[in-house]
Amino acid sequence: MSTKKTTSKNNNKLIKLEDLNWKQIDKLDRDKTVFFQPISPLEVHGPHLPVGTDLLTAQDTATAAVKILQQKKPELNYVLLPTLPVGYCKFAVDFPGTISLNSRAIKDIVYSVGSSLATQGFKYLIICTYHMAIPHLKGIYSAMKKIRSKYNMRTCEPWGPYFYSDKIEKNEPKLGFDTSKEMHAGFRETSLMKYQYPYLVDESYKNLQNVYRNLSSPRVIGKTFKQLGLTEGYVGSPARADADYGRWFFNETVNVYVNATIEVYQGKKPDDLPRYIKTAMKALFWR
Repeated sequence: MSTKKTTSKNNNKLIKLEDLNWKQIDKLDRDKTVFFQPISPLEVHGPHLPVGTDLLTAQDTATAAVKILQQKKPELNYVLLPTLPVGYCKFAVDFPGTISLNSRAIKDIVYSVGSSLATQGFKYLIICTYHMAIPHLKGIYSAMKKIRSKYNMRTCEPWGPYFYSDKIEKNEPKLGFDTSKEMHAGFRETSLMKYQYPYLVDESYKNLQNVYRNLSSPRVIGKTFKQLGLTEGYVGSPARADADYGRWFFNETVNVYVNATIEVYQGKKPDDLPRYIKTAMKALFWR
């Protein structure tokens, strides 16, 4: 366990909240402890990927980020909270295995985590989610706003602002096709899982046809995947999947978490969602 006196001796140990007793937790320096909360729902990811694709990725990238931070900033304590298998994915509920919570529930859950830690005197919370549905983000960002306002806690969700920018396309290896159309369980996520969990990727991905839809269009709001003709539960070109790209994508996510954590600790303002996403969230009724 890392504390004020023992951080340097134990900076390679992954601290999981559930492994500690309350006295060990109480010894953590409030000014030097950062909590990580992985959160993503269980939902369909085509016929070839597990419903836990986003969940596993959020959990694994958060863990990897902590390990790097322990080397970069060993004077701090990093505590990994249990991964929350929740999120808004109502558009996929007509597929077995998908479990969707409404936006208000997401807000309440994230706020409850942050407010509990803040009440105990802790000051830093990083939300790690790989699920980018706007109603899901609405819940998370509404909770973070309330946490900041009420407790002055420093909190951020790093991946959304990066995902909805053009940084992925600018930084990724040159591939010869438009990866921005790989919306769900397509090339990117199939590559990611081929790198992370190849034994969970069904070989059927090699024969799946390219399927594209603009899931950000106002025309699709309120419709399920099957109502949109997405009868297999994916959008993109999974047959193109490449484990080397998956490795790059995984590490890119980890680096985003690492840099955001350092900036938050240093008191810098974290990157925000682009204006069009924030506008969409404001216009979106609680679901």
